Amino acid sequence: MVGEAYLFWILSVLQVVSAYGTELSSEACRELGFSSNLLCSSCDLLGQFSLNQLDPFCRKCCQEEAQLETKKLYAGAVLEVCG
Repeated sequence: MVGEAYLFWILSVLQVVSAYGTELSSEACRELGFSSNLLCSSCDLLGQFSLNQLDPFCRKCCQEEAQLETKKLYAGAVLEVCG
């Protein structure tokens, strides 16, 4: 019951916030429970917990992951010390 009341409160706040624009400040995101280092890939997981209604707000608060550089990996290396 407490969880449902909290979720209802969050949804009410989100509806009010969404009426004021598309960008959310870091303070507004914090108040909604989103951390400042939220990655957008985390928003993809909301559906697993039946929280799809939070997705638009998650997307307004998240940061895109930096493109990972393609790195070549080697099976091993030899370190030689000259001296």
